[in-house]
Amino acid sequence: MKGDVSALAPGVIVKGVIDWERRYRMMRLHTASHVIAALLYEKYGARVTGGHIGPEVARDDFDLRGVKEWKNALKWAVEEANKIIKKCIEVKVYWLPREEALKIPGIVKLADKLPPEVEKIRVVEIPGIDIQADGGPHVKNTCEIGELEIVRLESKGSRRRRIYYTVKP
Repeated sequence: MKGDVSALAPGVIVKGVIDWERRYRMMRLHTASHVIAALLYEKYGARVTGGHIGPEVARDDFDLRGVKEWKNALKWAVEEANKIIKKCIEVKVYWLPREEALKIPGIVKLADKLPPEVEKIRVVEIPGIDIQADGGPHVKNTCEIGELEIVRLESKGSRRRRIYYTVKP
């Protein structure tokens, strides 16, 4: 029966279909979030305190305590990200032993988070821009992201300055 999960059992053959347009848009937004996070981390030491990537809009929360003009900081990050994206930088994905990966400064940009206790950590690197532990889907080159556009900025408390953004079609 179509959609009947109770019929699933070990050994049952299933067929999955990826909605490529939806996935690719999310890959573009996810890779863009790396660029924005790297810029804010480098300039303000801001760590990511939350986020969500949907097919149309992404949102990221940053700990920008002490940054009085936080809206300007977020706007600056998107402007700079758009400049970086146009440079067509290859996005590299590889695995490192946990001990080696955790020696890289800024490898974890999520506040209060470390990768799970695993032997190897998946690393996503945009050379000269960002390097971090990450398990999500990414584009192969920053040119694929396209131009970023801010949808909305919000304050969600002292540790959460929120930015909603999208990629132009």
